[in-house]
Amino acid sequence: MKKALNVGFAVTVSGRWPRELPEKRLREYGDWAESDLPGTKLFRFSRLVCSHEDLDDCIAYFTENKVDLILLVYGAFTGDDIACGLADACRRPIILWAPREERWERQDRLYANALCCAAMNGASLTRLHAPHHVVFGDKEEERVVTELHNLTAAYAVIKNLQGFTFGLFGYRPTAFYNCAFDEVVIRRTFGINFEETDLKVVFDTMAQLPWSEVEAEMARISGTWDISALPDGHLENHARLYLALKQLAPARGYDYSAIKCWPEMGNLHSAPCAVLGRLADEGIGISCEGDVDAGLAAIVQNMLSGKPTFVTDLINIDEKENTVTFWHCGNAAPSLHDTSDGVTMCNHPLVNQGTSFWCALKPGPVTAARFTNIDGQYRLFLLRGEAIPTVRNTRGSMVNVKIKTPVLQLVQEIADSGMSHHYSVVWQDVADKMIAIAKLLNIPVVEL
Repeated sequence: MKKALNVGFAVTVSGRWPRELPEKRLREYGDWAESDLPGTKLFRFSRLVCSHEDLDDCIAYFTENKVDLILLVYGAFTGDDIACGLADACRRPIILWAPREERWERQDRLYANALCCAAMNGASLTRLHAPHHVVFGDKEEERVVTELHNLTAAYAVIKNLQGFTFGLFGYRPTAFYNCAFDEVVIRRTFGINFEETDLKVVFDTMAQLPWSEVEAEMARISGTWDISALPDGHLENHARLYLALKQLAPARGYDYSAIKCWPEMGNLHSAPCAVLGRLADEGIGISCEGDVDAGLAAIVQNMLSGKPTFVTDLINIDEKENTVTFWHCGNAAPSLHDTSDGVTMCNHPLVNQGTSFWCALKPGPVTAARFTNIDGQYRLFLLRGEAIPTVRNTRGSMVNVKIKTPVLQLVQEIADSGMSHHYSVVWQDVADKMIAIAKLLNIPVVEL
């Protein structure tokens, strides 16, 4: 992600409570947050927040540093005034973090009472309609760390989606109604804006490239992949298209794109499958078949993982093994290829009009996802699985994924839900983080 999440950190206490434990939490939890919250920039308020003077200084510090999220740790019991004051003045979501009691002695007092405090403060914030989250437990607990990582990752993605530019190279292929989209709903939901470049600009850029650059790129391709099956002229078209899109996407400020890859591109023997795969490994994401909604899932997955995604169809199930087969025309990034099964750069596997990677994809944990607009309301469809070693048994790029849901039940759920046919698959389990993002964006989640 390009922009770090600015997190304001504060530890609170009311005046009547002993200070030894709050001071300890100010040091130790502050150190933990500074080192263990990936993708964040921490702004630690240097003293305990107890009085109205402390609160005013903390608000000024957070405001000056433009924090996006406030992490409030209870050093000990704190009245509603601190949390509500921060919410009113900073207008930022607050995580109310209540560590466990550290001392239990029959004849001794409570030293924190943080859980009760978080419930009390949270109730007040609810009445104020102030966004907040309650986390209970110590920094050493895996569950707690996972909750905090998921929350901060979700807020970081949402911050990076604001002002994100989605580029369109053409619209959608003929008769692919499910690849239509509503950019107003997307902008309202995700904060993403759209710009468009006609395919003629792509073709003109391809034609205008100096022969020396095209020739050098052809040599690089020939030295990297087996291209012996490519028809005459396809290698040159691949090189020209690769160089053109690599130039156009960043020059036009596109953070991600979708392309109308047929019929026009195929008619010119420039179907872009292998080109899209190569660009994905270089940080230039482009969804094929003009599918914007699949691209939305790919954007979020890439922000969470830093890895390329595979926009794909689900084409087969195996009831005995309880696996599904993800396949597409050959647009998988080379970093996803399982080279042990062999990789070739060939013609398009269906219409013989461009370049495609024919290969199996590597094993590992995967998350398949798609955002789908149904009646103006986005839904997030999610499927967790494990990609298993796969032997390619048809042209194109493919992988078999073992899932927990019975595969026949999965097929019925897909049909009943109205989900479209494309998924974005990333080789990492990011499902819980995507659920956290969807919750913050008020998007219902359908776990398949």
